Amino acid sequence: MFERTRSRLTWQFSLTVGVILAASAIFSLWMVQYILETSENNQLTSLRRQYASDLQALIDSPKVVYLLDPSMEFDKKNTSFVPQGLQLNQMSWVLNASKEIILQSPAAVKGEVLYSQFPMNALYPSLMKEPNGKYHNVNAGGRTFRIGGIEIQSVTKEKYHIFVGQEVTNDIELIMKLRWAFIGFACVMLLAGGGAGYMLAGRAMVPISEAYRRQEQFTSDASHELRTPLSILLSSVEVLNEQKEVLPEYYRKVLGKTEREIHQLMRLVDNLLTLARSDNGRLELIKAPFSLNHTVMQVIEQLEPFAQSKQVELRMETNSISSNVDMYGDEVRIRQLVFLLADNAIQYNRSGGRVEFSVYSDMKVATINVTDTGIGISEQHLPHIFERFYRMDQARSRRSEGTGLGLAIAKQIIQSHQGEIQVTSKLGAGTTFRITLPNVSDSFQNVTVKSNL
Repeated sequence: MFERTRSRLTWQFSLTVGVILAASAIFSLWMVQYILETSENNQLTSLRRQYASDLQALIDSPKVVYLLDPSMEFDKKNTSFVPQGLQLNQMSWVLNASKEIILQSPAAVKGEVLYSQFPMNALYPSLMKEPNGKYHNVNAGGRTFRIGGIEIQSVTKEKYHIFVGQEVTNDIELIMKLRWAFIGFACVMLLAGGGAGYMLAGRAMVPISEAYRRQEQFTSDASHELRTPLSILLSSVEVLNEQKEVLPEYYRKVLGKTEREIHQLMRLVDNLLTLARSDNGRLELIKAPFSLNHTVMQVIEQLEPFAQSKQVELRMETNSISSNVDMYGDEVRIRQLVFLLADNAIQYNRSGGRVEFSVYSDMKVATINVTDTGIGISEQHLPHIFERFYRMDQARSRRSEGTGLGLAIAKQIIQSHQGEIQVTSKLGAGTTFRITLPNVSDSFQNVTVKSNL
Protein backbone atom coordinates (compact mmCIF):
# COMPACT_ATOMS: atom_id res chain seq x y z
CA MET A 1 0.00 0.00 0.00
CA PHE A 2 2.78 2.44 0.91
CA GLU A 3 4.71 1.60 -2.24
CA ARG A 4 1.63 2.38 -4.34
CA THR A 5 1.18 5.65 -2.48
CA ARG A 6 4.85 6.50 -2.99
CA SER A 7 4.58 5.76 -6.70
CA ARG A 8 1.43 7.85 -6.98
CA LEU A 9 3.11 10.80 -5.23
CA THR A 10 6.12 10.43 -7.52
CA TRP A 11 3.93 10.48 -10.62
CA GLN A 12 2.05 13.52 -9.37
CA PHE A 13 5.30 15.34 -8.62
CA SER A 14 6.76 14.35 -12.00
CA LEU A 15 3.59 15.46 -13.77
CA THR A 16 3.74 18.83 -12.02
CA VAL A 17 7.41 19.26 -12.94
CA GLY A 18 6.64 18.16 -16.50
CA VAL A 19 3.85 20.70 -16.90
CA ILE A 20 6.09 23.48 -15.54
CA LEU A 21 8.96 22.47 -17.84
CA ALA A 22 6.67 22.19 -20.87
CA ALA A 23 5.16 25.61 -20.18
CA SER A 24 8.64 27.11 -19.68
CA ALA A 25 9.98 25.51 -22.88
CA ILE A 26 7.02 26.65 -24.95
CA PHE A 27 7.26 30.20 -23.60
CA SER A 28 11.05 30.30 -24.16
CA LEU A 29 10.72 29.05 -27.74
CA TRP A 30 7.97 31.54 -28.39
CA MET A 31 10.12 34.35 -27.04
CA VAL A 32 13.10 33.33 -29.21
CA GLN A 33 10.92 33.03 -32.29
CA TYR A 34 9.22 36.36 -31.51
CA ILE A 35 12.57 38.14 -31.11
CA LEU A 36 13.95 36.66 -34.35
CA GLU A 37 10.82 37.46 -36.35
CA THR A 38 10.69 40.98 -34.90
CA SER A 39 14.31 41.54 -35.88
CA GLU A 40 13.67 40.20 -39.40
CA ASN A 41 10.53 42.29 -39.79
CA ASN A 42 12.35 45.43 -38.66
CA GLN A 43 15.14 44.84 -41.17
CA LEU A 44 12.68 44.24 -44.01
CA THR A 45 10.50 47.19 -43.01
CA SER A 46 13.52 49.52 -42.99
CA LEU A 47 14.60 48.27 -46.44
CA ARG A 48 11.06 48.47 -47.81
CA ARG A 49 10.50 52.02 -46.60
CA GLN A 50 13.80 53.21 -48.03
CA TYR A 51 13.20 51.53 -51.37
CA ALA A 52 9.61 52.73 -51.53
CA SER A 53 10.75 56.30 -50.85
CA ASP A 54 13.39 56.14 -53.61
CA LEU A 55 11.00 54.58 -56.13
CA GLN A 56 8.18 56.97 -55.25
CA ALA A 57 10.49 59.89 -56.05
CA LEU A 58 11.58 58.15 -59.24
CA ILE A 59 8.10 57.38 -60.64
CA ASP A 60 6.97 60.92 -59.83
CA SER A 61 9.87 62.38 -61.82
CA PRO A 62 10.65 62.46 -65.58
CA LYS A 63 13.33 59.80 -64.98
CA VAL A 64 10.57 57.18 -64.78
CA VAL A 65 10.98 56.74 -68.58
CA TYR A 66 14.24 54.94 -67.89
CA LEU A 67 12.46 52.58 -65.58
CA LEU A 68 9.81 51.81 -68.17
CA ASP A 69 12.05 51.86 -71.22
CA PRO A 70 11.70 48.38 -72.81
CA SER A 71 14.86 48.85 -74.85
CA MET A 72 17.00 49.12 -71.72
CA GLU A 73 18.67 45.85 -70.74
CA PHE A 74 17.03 44.12 -67.76
CA ASP A 75 20.31 43.42 -65.95
CA LYS A 76 21.55 46.95 -66.47
CA LYS A 77 18.25 48.33 -65.26
CA ASN A 78 18.38 46.18 -62.15
CA THR A 79 21.91 47.30 -61.43
CA SER A 80 20.95 50.92 -61.85
CA PHE A 81 18.10 50.76 -59.36
CA VAL A 82 19.54 48.57 -56.61
CA PRO A 83 18.25 49.86 -53.22
CA GLN A 84 20.86 51.13 -50.80
CA GLY A 85 21.68 48.94 -47.80
CA LEU A 86 20.71 45.69 -49.52
CA GLN A 87 22.42 42.80 -47.69
CA LEU A 88 23.64 39.44 -48.94
CA ASN A 89 20.57 37.55 -47.78
CA GLN A 90 18.04 40.17 -48.99
CA MET A 91 16.34 40.93 -52.28
CA SER A 92 13.73 43.33 -53.65
CA TRP A 93 11.24 43.25 -56.53
CA VAL A 94 9.07 45.83 -58.26
CA LEU A 95 5.96 44.64 -60.10
CA ASN A 96 3.70 46.74 -62.30
CA ALA A 97 -0.09 46.67 -62.32
CA SER A 98 0.01 43.67 -64.68
CA LYS A 99 1.97 41.65 -62.10
CA GLU A 100 5.08 41.71 -64.27
CA ILE A 101 8.51 42.07 -62.67
CA ILE A 102 10.10 45.28 -63.92
CA LEU A 103 12.91 45.39 -61.35
CA GLN A 104 14.71 42.59 -59.54
CA SER A 105 17.49 43.61 -57.22
CA PRO A 106 19.49 40.67 -55.81
CA ALA A 107 22.12 40.88 -53.13
CA ALA A 108 25.58 41.88 -54.20
CA VAL A 109 28.83 40.18 -53.23
CA LYS A 110 32.09 41.98 -54.06
CA GLY A 111 30.34 44.00 -56.71
CA GLU A 112 28.92 40.96 -58.50
CA VAL A 113 25.20 40.54 -58.85
CA LEU A 114 24.09 36.98 -57.99
CA TYR A 115 20.63 36.21 -59.39
CA SER A 116 20.89 32.61 -58.22
CA GLN A 117 20.70 33.72 -54.61
CA PHE A 118 16.89 33.49 -54.63
CA PRO A 119 14.86 30.70 -56.40
CA MET A 120 12.61 33.04 -58.37
CA ASN A 121 10.41 30.38 -59.98
CA ALA A 122 9.41 29.05 -56.56
CA LEU A 123 8.98 32.45 -54.95
CA TYR A 124 7.13 34.14 -57.81
CA PRO A 125 3.64 32.80 -56.81
CA SER A 126 4.05 34.41 -53.38
CA LEU A 127 4.79 37.76 -55.02
CA MET A 128 1.43 37.60 -56.76
CA LYS A 129 -0.41 37.99 -53.47
CA GLU A 130 -1.77 41.40 -52.69
CA PRO A 131 0.68 43.24 -50.43
CA ASN A 132 -0.67 44.04 -47.01
CA GLY A 133 2.35 45.40 -45.21
CA LYS A 134 2.84 42.09 -43.35
CA TYR A 135 5.44 39.38 -43.77
CA HIS A 136 5.15 35.62 -44.13
CA ASN A 137 7.54 32.72 -44.58
CA VAL A 138 7.81 30.87 -47.89
CA ASN A 139 9.60 27.54 -48.37
CA ALA A 140 11.43 27.05 -51.64
CA GLY A 141 14.26 24.77 -52.66
CA GLY A 142 14.78 23.50 -49.14
CA ARG A 143 15.25 27.05 -47.89
CA THR A 144 12.99 29.49 -46.07
CA PHE A 145 12.40 33.11 -47.10
CA ARG A 146 10.47 35.86 -45.37
CA ILE A 147 8.63 38.07 -47.85
CA GLY A 148 6.35 41.09 -47.63
CA GLY A 149 5.37 44.09 -49.74
CA ILE A 150 3.51 47.34 -50.16
CA GLU A 151 1.73 49.19 -52.94
CA ILE A 152 2.73 52.65 -54.22
CA GLN A 153 1.01 54.86 -56.78
CA SER A 154 2.37 57.45 -59.22
CA VAL A 155 0.89 60.83 -60.01
CA THR A 156 -0.64 59.23 -63.11
CA LYS A 157 -2.47 56.73 -60.86
CA GLU A 158 -0.21 53.94 -62.07
CA LYS A 159 0.15 51.26 -59.36
CA TYR A 160 3.36 49.47 -58.48
CA HIS A 161 4.04 46.71 -55.97
CA ILE A 162 7.27 46.68 -54.00
CA PHE A 163 8.34 43.40 -52.38
CA VAL A 164 11.32 42.74 -50.16
CA GLY A 165 12.59 39.34 -49.12
CA GLN A 166 15.17 37.89 -46.78
CA GLU A 167 16.44 34.35 -46.35
CA VAL A 168 15.76 33.09 -42.82
CA THR A 169 16.84 29.48 -43.22
CA ASN A 170 19.49 29.80 -40.50
CA ASP A 171 16.98 31.33 -38.10
CA ILE A 172 14.51 28.51 -38.69
CA GLU A 173 17.27 25.93 -38.18
CA LEU A 174 18.27 27.71 -34.96
CA ILE A 175 14.69 27.50 -33.68
CA MET A 176 14.54 23.78 -34.54
CA LYS A 177 17.81 23.13 -32.74
CA LEU A 178 16.60 25.07 -29.74
CA ARG A 179 13.36 23.10 -29.79
CA TRP A 180 15.19 19.77 -29.63
CA ALA A 181 17.57 21.17 -27.03
CA PHE A 182 14.63 22.25 -24.86
CA ILE A 183 12.97 18.85 -25.32
CA GLY A 184 16.15 17.03 -24.32
CA PHE A 185 16.70 19.31 -21.35
CA ALA A 186 13.08 18.89 -20.26
CA CYS A 187 13.38 15.08 -20.47
CA VAL A 188 16.56 15.09 -18.40
CA MET A 189 15.01 17.41 -15.83
CA LEU A 190 11.85 15.31 -15.78
CA LEU A 191 13.84 12.17 -15.03
CA ALA A 192 15.84 14.01 -12.39
CA GLY A 193 12.62 15.41 -10.92
CA GLY A 194 11.06 11.96 -10.91
CA GLY A 195 14.06 10.53 -9.08
CA ALA A 196 14.06 13.38 -6.60
CA GLY A 197 10.29 13.03 -6.14
CA TYR A 198 10.65 9.29 -5.50
CA MET A 199 13.31 9.92 -2.86
CA LEU A 200 11.37 12.74 -1.21
CA ALA A 201 8.16 10.71 -1.25
CA GLY A 202 10.03 7.82 0.37
CA ARG A 203 11.35 10.09 3.10
CA ALA A 204 7.91 11.59 3.64
CA MET A 205 6.33 8.13 3.88
CA VAL A 206 8.75 6.90 6.59
CA PRO A 207 6.96 8.45 9.60
CA ILE A 208 3.56 7.58 8.14
CA SER A 209 4.65 4.00 7.51
CA GLU A 210 6.06 3.68 11.01
CA ALA A 211 2.87 5.07 12.56
CA TYR A 212 0.76 2.73 10.43
CA ARG A 213 2.86 -0.30 11.42
CA ARG A 214 2.60 0.63 15.09
CA GLN A 215 -1.16 0.89 14.67
CA GLU A 216 -1.27 -2.52 12.99
CA GLN A 217 0.85 -4.02 15.74
CA PHE A 218 -1.36 -2.46 18.41
CA THR A 219 -4.51 -3.80 16.73
CA SER A 220 -3.02 -7.26 16.45
CA ASP A 221 -1.74 -7.30 20.04
CA ALA A 222 -4.96 -5.86 21.43
CA SER A 223 -7.04 -8.41 19.54
CA HIS A 224 -4.96 -11.25 20.95
CA GLU A 225 -5.13 -9.86 24.47
CA LEU A 226 -8.90 -9.34 24.30
CA ARG A 227 -9.73 -12.83 23.07
CA THR A 228 -8.76 -14.51 26.35
CA PRO A 229 -10.91 -12.42 28.74
CA LEU A 230 -13.78 -12.50 26.24
CA SER A 231 -13.60 -16.27 26.07
CA ILE A 232 -13.69 -16.40 29.89
CA LEU A 233 -16.68 -14.04 29.97
CA LEU A 234 -18.50 -16.11 27.38
CA SER A 235 -17.82 -19.32 29.30
CA SER A 236 -19.14 -17.69 32.47
CA VAL A 237 -22.30 -16.57 30.69
CA GLU A 238 -22.81 -20.06 29.29
CA VAL A 239 -22.51 -21.47 32.83
CA LEU A 240 -25.10 -18.98 34.06
CA ASN A 241 -27.35 -19.86 31.14
CA GLU A 242 -27.54 -23.39 32.45
CA GLN A 243 -29.21 -22.01 35.60
CA LYS A 244 -31.21 -19.20 33.99
CA GLU A 245 -34.52 -20.95 34.69
CA VAL A 246 -34.08 -20.26 38.39
CA LEU A 247 -33.14 -16.62 37.82
CA PRO A 248 -35.68 -13.79 37.96
CA GLU A 249 -37.01 -12.47 34.63
CA TYR A 250 -34.99 -9.26 34.84
CA TYR A 251 -31.75 -11.14 35.41
CA ARG A 252 -32.49 -13.45 32.46
CA LYS A 253 -32.91 -10.40 30.20
CA VAL A 254 -29.65 -8.89 31.43
CA LEU A 255 -27.91 -12.23 30.86
CA GLY A 256 -29.25 -12.46 27.31
CA LYS A 257 -28.12 -8.93 26.46
CA THR A 258 -24.71 -9.63 27.99
CA GLU A 259 -24.30 -12.77 25.88
CA ARG A 260 -25.25 -10.92 22.68
CA GLU A 261 -22.79 -8.11 23.40
CA ILE A 262 -20.00 -10.58 24.16
CA HIS A 263 -20.64 -12.36 20.85
CA GLN A 264 -20.67 -8.98 19.07
CA LEU A 265 -17.40 -7.98 20.73
CA MET A 266 -15.80 -11.32 19.83
CA ARG A 267 -16.82 -10.84 16.21
CA LEU A 268 -15.25 -7.39 16.24
CA VAL A 269 -12.02 -8.74 17.76
CA ASP A 270 -11.88 -11.58 15.21
CA ASN A 271 -12.46 -9.13 12.36
CA LEU A 272 -9.78 -6.76 13.62
CA LEU A 273 -7.35 -9.66 13.99
CA THR A 274 -8.09 -10.82 10.44
CA LEU A 275 -7.47 -7.35 9.02
CA ALA A 276 -4.32 -6.89 11.10
CA ARG A 277 -2.95 -10.16 9.75
CA SER A 278 -3.80 -9.20 6.19
CA ASP A 279 -2.15 -5.79 6.61
CA ASN A 280 1.01 -7.47 7.84
CA GLY A 281 0.92 -9.98 4.99
CA ARG A 282 0.26 -12.81 7.44
CA LEU A 283 -3.20 -13.87 6.27
CA GLU A 284 -2.60 -17.57 5.92
CA LEU A 285 -4.51 -19.52 3.30
CA ILE A 286 -4.84 -23.29 3.60
CA LYS A 287 -5.54 -24.19 0.00
CA ALA A 288 -7.20 -27.37 -1.11
CA PRO A 289 -9.85 -28.44 -3.66
CA PHE A 290 -13.43 -28.16 -2.41
CA SER A 291 -17.01 -27.93 -3.65
CA LEU A 292 -18.15 -24.33 -3.87
CA ASN A 293 -21.82 -25.35 -4.07
CA HIS A 294 -21.54 -27.32 -0.84
CA THR A 295 -19.84 -24.39 0.93
CA VAL A 296 -22.59 -21.96 -0.08
CA MET A 297 -25.28 -24.44 1.05
CA GLN A 298 -23.57 -24.71 4.45
CA VAL A 299 -23.72 -20.92 4.85
CA ILE A 300 -27.43 -20.91 3.91
CA GLU A 301 -28.16 -23.60 6.53
CA GLN A 302 -26.14 -21.70 9.14
CA LEU A 303 -27.99 -18.42 8.52
CA GLU A 304 -31.46 -19.89 8.09
CA PRO A 305 -32.57 -19.26 11.72
CA PHE A 306 -31.34 -15.66 11.56
CA ALA A 307 -33.10 -15.12 8.21
CA GLN A 308 -36.36 -16.54 9.60
CA SER A 309 -36.19 -14.14 12.53
CA LYS A 310 -35.93 -11.29 10.00
CA GLN A 311 -38.65 -12.87 7.80
CA VAL A 312 -36.24 -13.11 4.89
CA GLU A 313 -36.21 -16.08 2.50
CA LEU A 314 -32.87 -17.66 1.53
CA ARG A 315 -32.92 -19.30 -1.88
CA MET A 316 -30.31 -21.21 -3.90
CA GLU A 317 -30.69 -21.09 -7.66
CA THR A 318 -31.84 -24.43 -9.07
CA ASN A 319 -29.01 -24.72 -11.59
CA SER A 320 -26.48 -24.04 -8.82
CA ILE A 321 -27.90 -26.92 -6.75
CA SER A 322 -27.76 -29.43 -9.62
CA SER A 323 -24.29 -28.43 -10.89
CA ASN A 324 -21.05 -28.93 -9.03
CA VAL A 325 -18.35 -26.25 -9.04
CA ASP A 326 -14.95 -27.33 -7.71
CA MET A 327 -12.27 -24.77 -7.00
CA TYR A 328 -8.89 -24.58 -5.34
CA GLY A 329 -8.57 -22.26 -2.36
CA ASP A 330 -9.11 -21.83 1.36
CA GLU A 331 -12.57 -23.24 2.04
CA VAL A 332 -12.77 -21.65 5.50
CA ARG A 333 -12.04 -18.18 4.10
CA ILE A 334 -14.47 -18.63 1.21
CA ARG A 335 -17.16 -19.73 3.65
CA GLN A 336 -16.39 -16.62 5.72
CA LEU A 337 -16.68 -14.51 2.57
CA VAL A 338 -20.09 -15.90 1.64
CA PHE A 339 -21.23 -15.62 5.23
CA LEU A 340 -20.31 -11.92 5.42
CA LEU A 341 -22.12 -11.09 2.18
CA ALA A 342 -25.17 -13.13 3.12
CA ASP A 343 -25.27 -11.63 6.61
CA ASN A 344 -25.24 -8.14 5.10
CA ALA A 345 -27.96 -9.10 2.63
CA ILE A 346 -30.19 -10.29 5.49
CA GLN A 347 -29.38 -7.35 7.79
CA TYR A 348 -30.36 -4.74 5.22
CA ASN A 349 -33.32 -6.55 3.72
CA ARG A 350 -36.99 -5.90 4.35
CA SER A 351 -39.59 -8.13 5.95
CA GLY A 352 -40.84 -10.60 3.35
CA GLY A 353 -37.74 -10.09 1.19
CA ARG A 354 -35.36 -12.74 -0.10
CA VAL A 355 -31.69 -13.43 -0.74
CA GLU A 356 -30.73 -15.49 -3.79
CA PHE A 357 -27.45 -17.35 -4.28
CA SER A 358 -26.09 -18.65 -7.57
CA VAL A 359 -22.85 -20.47 -8.34
CA TYR A 360 -21.46 -21.32 -11.76
CA SER A 361 -18.10 -21.64 -13.49
CA ASP A 362 -16.31 -21.86 -16.81
CA MET A 363 -12.78 -22.96 -17.71
CA LYS A 364 -11.19 -19.90 -16.10
CA VAL A 365 -13.25 -18.58 -13.19
CA ALA A 366 -15.87 -19.59 -10.66
CA THR A 367 -18.59 -17.02 -9.97
CA ILE A 368 -20.76 -16.45 -6.90
CA ASN A 369 -23.74 -14.10 -7.02
CA VAL A 370 -25.50 -12.89 -3.87
CA THR A 371 -28.63 -10.89 -4.67
CA ASP A 372 -31.03 -9.34 -2.16
CA THR A 373 -34.26 -7.38 -2.37
CA GLY A 374 -33.25 -4.96 0.36
CA ILE A 375 -32.98 -1.21 0.72
CA GLY A 376 -30.18 -0.86 -1.84
CA ILE A 377 -27.15 1.41 -1.91
CA SER A 378 -27.05 4.85 -3.50
CA GLU A 379 -24.40 5.58 -6.16
CA GLN A 380 -22.55 8.05 -3.98
CA HIS A 381 -21.84 5.36 -1.38
CA LEU A 382 -20.89 2.48 -3.71
CA PRO A 383 -17.20 3.49 -4.06
CA HIS A 384 -16.79 3.51 -0.24
CA ILE A 385 -18.64 0.42 0.98
CA PHE A 386 -15.43 -1.64 1.24
CA GLU A 387 -13.76 0.92 3.49
CA ARG A 388 -13.35 -0.01 7.14
CA PHE A 389 -16.02 1.26 9.51
CA TYR A 390 -17.76 3.09 6.68
CA ARG A 391 -21.39 3.92 7.43
CA MET A 392 -23.77 5.37 4.88
CA ASP A 393 -26.02 7.05 7.43
CA GLN A 394 -26.85 7.01 11.10
CA ALA A 395 -30.21 5.34 10.54
CA ARG A 396 -28.54 2.38 8.90
CA SER A 397 -26.02 2.21 11.71
CA ARG A 398 -28.76 1.94 14.28
CA ARG A 399 -30.45 -0.85 12.34
CA SER A 400 -27.25 -2.86 11.99
CA GLU A 401 -25.56 -4.98 14.62
CA GLY A 402 -22.47 -5.37 12.48
CA THR A 403 -18.98 -4.08 13.09
CA GLY A 404 -18.54 -2.11 9.88
CA LEU A 405 -15.65 -4.40 8.87
CA GLY A 406 -17.48 -7.19 7.07
CA LEU A 407 -17.14 -5.91 3.50
CA ALA A 408 -13.53 -4.84 4.09
CA ILE A 409 -12.70 -8.40 5.19
CA ALA A 410 -14.67 -9.85 2.27
CA LYS A 411 -12.65 -7.80 -0.20
CA GLN A 412 -9.40 -8.86 1.45
CA ILE A 413 -10.34 -12.54 1.18
CA ILE A 414 -11.17 -12.08 -2.50
CA GLN A 415 -7.88 -10.28 -3.19
CA SER A 416 -5.97 -13.00 -1.35
CA HIS A 417 -7.50 -15.50 -3.78
CA GLN A 418 -6.64 -13.19 -6.73
CA GLY A 419 -10.33 -12.68 -7.43
CA GLU A 420 -12.57 -9.69 -8.07
CA ILE A 421 -15.82 -8.33 -6.67
CA GLN A 422 -18.42 -6.17 -8.43
CA VAL A 423 -21.43 -4.46 -6.91
CA THR A 424 -24.61 -3.31 -8.62
CA SER A 425 -27.40 -1.72 -6.64
CA LYS A 426 -30.59 0.24 -7.05
CA LEU A 427 -31.85 2.29 -4.17
CA GLY A 428 -35.01 0.74 -2.76
CA ALA A 429 -34.79 -2.32 -5.04
CA GLY A 430 -31.81 -4.36 -3.84
CA THR A 431 -28.14 -5.14 -4.32
CA THR A 432 -26.11 -7.80 -6.14
CA PHE A 433 -22.57 -8.80 -5.22
CA ARG A 434 -20.74 -10.69 -7.97
CA ILE A 435 -17.55 -12.51 -6.96
CA THR A 436 -15.24 -14.09 -9.53
CA LEU A 437 -12.52 -16.46 -8.31
CA PRO A 438 -9.88 -18.33 -10.33
CA ASN A 439 -11.08 -21.84 -11.10
CA VAL A 440 -9.10 -24.94 -10.21
CA SER A 441 -5.95 -25.22 -12.37
CA ASP A 442 -2.31 -26.18 -11.98
CA SER A 443 -1.18 -22.63 -12.72
CA PHE A 444 -3.26 -21.22 -9.89
CA GLN A 445 -2.04 -23.80 -7.42
CA ASN A 446 1.53 -22.59 -7.94
CA VAL A 447 0.72 -18.89 -7.39
CA THR A 448 2.07 -17.31 -4.21
CA VAL A 449 -0.76 -15.50 -2.49
CA LYS A 450 0.09 -11.93 -1.47
CA SER A 451 -1.94 -9.33 0.35
CA ASN A 452 -2.83 -6.25 -1.73
CA LEU A 453 -4.61 -4.29 0.96
